[in-house]
This record gives sequence, structure tokens and C-alpha cells, in this order.
Amino acid sequence: MTISIRPPRWLTPITATLAGSLALSLIARLGSEVNRDGMLYVTTAQAFLDGGYAAAKASFGWPFLSIAIAVVAKLTGLGLENAAYLLNALFMAGACALIVASVGRRAPELAWITALTVLALPGFNEYRNELLREFGCWFFIALAWWLALRWDERPRWTGALAIQTALAGAALFRPEALALFPALLGWQIFAAPGQERWQRLAMIGLLPLVGGITLLVAYFGGHLEGRLSADLGRFGLRRFDDKANALAAALIDYARGQARTILLFGSLALVPIKLLQKFSLLLIPLAFFFASAGARTFIHRHALFAWGIGAHLLVVSVFVLDLQFLAGRYVGLILLLATPFIAAGLHLLIRRFPRWRHLIIASALLLAAGNVVSTGPGKGHFVEAGKWLAANVSSPERVYIDSGRTAYHAGWHTPQVAERNRRENILRAAANGPYDLFVLEVSRKDPPWDPPLERSGLQVVQRFELRNGDAVVIARPANGAAR
Repeated sequence: MTISIRPPRWLTPITATLAGSLALSLIARLGSEVNRDGMLYVTTAQAFLDGGYAAAKASFGWPFLSIAIAVVAKLTGLGLENAAYLLNALFMAGACALIVASVGRRAPELAWITALTVLALPGFNEYRNELLREFGCWFFIALAWWLALRWDERPRWTGALAIQTALAGAALFRPEALALFPALLGWQIFAAPGQERWQRLAMIGLLPLVGGITLLVAYFGGHLEGRLSADLGRFGLRRFDDKANALAAALIDYARGQARTILLFGSLALVPIKLLQKFSLLLIPLAFFFASAGARTFIHRHALFAWGIGAHLLVVSVFVLDLQFLAGRYVGLILLLATPFIAAGLHLLIRRFPRWRHLIIASALLLAAGNVVSTGPGKGHFVEAGKWLAANVSSPERVYIDSGRTAYHAGWHTPQVAERNRRENILRAAANGPYDLFVLEVSRKDPPWDPPLERSGLQVVQRFELRNGDAVVIARPANGAAR
């Protein structure tokens, strides 16, 4: 028995996905404040408008999202922040729709359940309220995968060039997208007919191979700088060895010889832990899919997605070995590429338990809504503090700024922001610095601030505090006044 969600005749899975994604982005945007990374991108976009590419690159070393934001703002007349949210909403809608189109191309019976799945993915959709480079990267990767599936049916050099252009577009947002070129090659090694294999590999691999060799020659020759050089530097063992040596110094004598092993497997453990967290309830249909008899056949039919997952797992593994840190959004691409397998699991669940059909669909819809509806206190204290600064202080030159987010909301897009929460620097500046006002970002996790403020002779002028204890404190020397 085939289970399908019956929509009105005029509604297709792709149009429904587009509309649903845009609606989720709008809900996420309402009442949200721009995130810290988003402030950097908007500030860089303003730098691009003011001084061109050189100014944008000086603000942020990989400024292509910011340039796109500036272009959209110029074309639409929107402010930079609203233009950025519009651009990201379109990227997300496009990525979701392209995934649905890709799955529906080889499994039409899964098109509607795929639309529901891609809109419910927690570790993919929960960032809609933020401005991130990932959205553009995800869109162009989804476009490349859709183009690749079409190309696989009718291989042409023009189609191969379109795939490569799409992946290059993804790299303009996140350079690590270049690691997906080997995934395309691996897919074709096993998927291409024997008599066409070498021709197909040349079509999709020749230009990337030349580009990769050129990149490596430039890197080892010392001619590559900036973001690409930093990302390639993650593959070096010296940084890992330095951290292993530092860890060894903190271990007991018997464990010091195992420092490298502890660091290696301890770091890599962050990847499955983060994936388990981000898949959330959708782990159930994913596990159901892998336990099914037809899993191997389905994976073979959608092997391109499996190769993409494998390639990105290597990327995040290198990243976590370098930094011992993994943000949730870094595994978002894995969730997006796992969509066909989760959708197949949901389809199987509905077939196996038809009486639970409406409960399963309702649960997925609730999950989609939960990703974008926030019940937390938000970050409104930065906005309020910023408005107070804009209304009461004409220039930031004599203001010690410990909170870049507050400065952003004050309209001070290029102030000198101090390193946050360095108390010794703040107290030293209060005693000796030429500042009339101090803007301090206080977390509920910080030790109490009031005693050191009093000892340093600072008097609180305003305090903008959330219910959870996070606050922005504006203080001035007891014998001074804000100018």
C-alpha cells in the first residue's frame, strides 16, 4: 500500500516546499535579533558599499555573502539587515525545494514526505533566525546535486560545467564545499556505465583536478593567503601535536604517552554526539530506514547523497581535530543530504503503522514549527542598550565598548571593540583610560560584577537585563559624565 499526502491539485511538492520554507523563515525572523556573525556580515556589506571589495575584505576575509547582501540591498532598496534576511530566506527555500526535486526525480512516491522532512530537520532549520554563510552554501550544493542527477541521465560537457559552477558558488560562502568534488567523482566511479566511466570522470573531474593542483602549488609555494590558506593549514600535524603535548602536561604520568590517542578520539567523538543532538526525533525514521530490507537498494539509487555525507564527515572531522569544537550548524549539510533516507524511513513507518499516520505527520509539523518558534528570552537587551547609546552618546571614541552587539544596535558599525569580559583590562581602563563611558556585556554565568565595579570607581548609569540574568551594563566614572 502506497501512502501519500493528498494536497489540492494545484499544489506540487516543490511549490509547497518553497511556500513552507519562506513561511518558516518569516516566523523565525519575527521578534529575533541579528546574531553576532550576522552583524559582521552586515557591517562588511556596508564596508563594500562604502569602499568596494578591498574595504569588504579588510572587514572580513571571505566577504562574498556580504557582497551579495549589498547587491540585494541596492537592487531592492531594503536596509542591509533586511536584505540579508531576505537573501538567506531565498537560499533556504531554494535549497529545500531542490532537495525535494532531486529525491522526487528518482523516487516520485517520496516527494511529499520529503517536503515534510526537509522542513522539519532540526539541525538544518533551527538557524533560520540567524544570518549565516551556510545558507548560500547549502543552496548551491543542493543546486549542484540536482544538476548532477540530471547530468547523470544525459551526460554533456555543458551539464558538467554547470555542476562545477554551482559547487564553486557554494565555495564562495564556505570554502570547504570544494571537498564535495571528490564525492562527485566517487559517485561516478561506481554509478557510471563501464564504457562511459572515464569520459564521465573527465567531464566532472578534469577542471577541479587542475584547480586543486594549482591551489596546492600556490599553498606550498607560499603564495596562498587568507581563508583558503588557513583551511588547508588544518591538515597539518604540527598544530595537533602541539595540542597533544599541552594535553599530556595535564595528564597523570601513566596517561601522558596516550595523549595523542586521547585527543584524537576525544575530538572525533564530538561529531556523532552533535549529529545525535541535531537529528533529534528524526533519528527514529532514520533508524527504521536502515533496519529495513530495502535500505541497500535505496542507498544505491541515491548514492550521490551518501557520497556527499561521507565527504562532509571528513571535513567536519578535520575541523574538530584542529579546534576541538563543533558548532551545530557545521553538521547541517549532513542532515540536508540525509533527507532522502529520513523521508524513506518516514514513508516506511507510515506503511508499517497506518493508524499512526496522522500522528507521525502532526509530529513532523510540530517539529518544523518548534525549530522557528522561540520561547527563550531573546537578545532584546542588546537592542535596548544600543538605542540608549544612540540617543545619549554622539560618538564612540571615548566609550569603552565591551559589547560589540550593543555597539552594532547603536549604529556604531566600526568601533574599537574590546575583548569581551577581560576584567583586568576593564578595571585598568577605568583607572587610567580616557573613557567617559563603559559598555559591558554581562552573562549570567559570569562572577558577580557589582563589587569590582564599585572598587574601580565606576557608577552604573543604565542596566538592561533579561529574565535569565544576562545584561548590558552601562557605567561611567563616578566623577565623570557621558558626553
